[in-house]
Amino acid sequence: MSFRRFLIKRTVIAALLTLIAVSIIFATLRLLPADPFSALVASGSLTPEEVEQVRAMYGLDDPIYVQYLRYVENLFTFEFGISLTQQRPVGEIIVPALVNTLVLLLPALVVTAILSSLAGMYAGWNRGSWFEQSSIVATTVFRATPIFVTGIFLLIIFSYGLGWLPAFGMRSPLANPQGYVATYASVDFLRHYILPFTATVLFYSGDFLMLARNSVVERKGSEFLMLHRAKGLSEMEQLGRAGRNSLLPLVTYFALRTGMLFQGVITLEVVFAWPGIGRALVQAILNQDYPTVQAAVFIMALAVIVMNLTADLAYAKLDPTVETGDV
Repeated sequence: MSFRRFLIKRTVIAALLTLIAVSIIFATLRLLPADPFSALVASGSLTPEEVEQVRAMYGLDDPIYVQYLRYVENLFTFEFGISLTQQRPVGEIIVPALVNTLVLLLPALVVTAILSSLAGMYAGWNRGSWFEQSSIVATTVFRATPIFVTGIFLLIIFSYGLGWLPAFGMRSPLANPQGYVATYASVDFLRHYILPFTATVLFYSGDFLMLARNSVVERKGSEFLMLHRAKGLSEMEQLGRAGRNSLLPLVTYFALRTGMLFQGVITLEVVFAWPGIGRALVQAILNQDYPTVQAAVFIMALAVIVMNLTADLAYAKLDPTVETGDV
C-alpha cells in the first residue's frame, strides 16, 4: 500500500470517527433528564410561554432529526451558536479558553518529552544504577498520583505555606493586559503559570521516561550497537545511536498524548482556576449551557482524533513497514 492510499484510508477513518463522536455528543445531551430552561421556569424568571419562545429561537422545538442535521452542519463549519447563559457567541468563549489551555499544555508537554526522554535513555543505558532506580521510583509516584492531587500539594507548599506564588487564575485581579505578548509574556503571568506547568510536567514525565528507557534497553544488546562498539565508538556515541533508534515510539506517543491531554487538564484547570477549555466545560455543564458544552466536548474529541491520525501518519513515514503491512 502506497503512502497516499494509507493517508486517504486513515483520513476517511478519522472523518467517520469524528461523525460518531459528534453523534454521541448530540445524543448524550438530549438524553439528559434536565432541560436547560427548566430552571428558568422553576425560578419564575420566565413564564412557560416565554420559555417556548426561547426554545423556538434556538430551534429546540424542531424535530430531532432536523436538530441533528443542523447541529452537525454547524459543528463542522465551527458555528457553535449562542451561549444560553452568557448570550454571546460560543466561539467568543471557547477560542480564548482553548488558547489558554494550549499555552499551558504544549510547552509543558514539549519540556516533559525532551527532558524525560533524555533521562529515560540515560537510565536505560545504565541499568541497575542509582539514577535508573531513583528516576523510576520518582516518576512512578508522580504518575500514580492524580494530577489534581499533585496540584493541590503544590498549592499547599508554595502558595499557602511559603507564599511564593499565587494560587489561582492566570493573572492578578487588577491586571488588564492588552494583546497576546502582554498577556503571556509578563512576569505576573509567569508567576501564575509555574505551578500548573510544574504539575503537568511531573504527572506526565513517567510516561516518556519509561518509554525511552525501555526502548534503549531493547536496543542496547542489538547487533548494530555491537558493530559500533567494535568500531571503537565511545559510550556516549553509542547511547546517541541507540537514542536515535528509539525516537519512533516517542514521536508517535507524543502525538497521542497531545490529544489526550485535553481530558486530563479539566481537573487541573479547576484546581488552579485556570481559564482554559476544561474549566469552561465544567462551568457550562453546571449552567446547563448546551451550545458551550457541545463545542467544548467536540473540540476535545477532535483533538484526540486529529492527533491519532497524526501519530498514524508519522509512524508510517518513519517506518514504511506500517503502511505496506510488511513485518
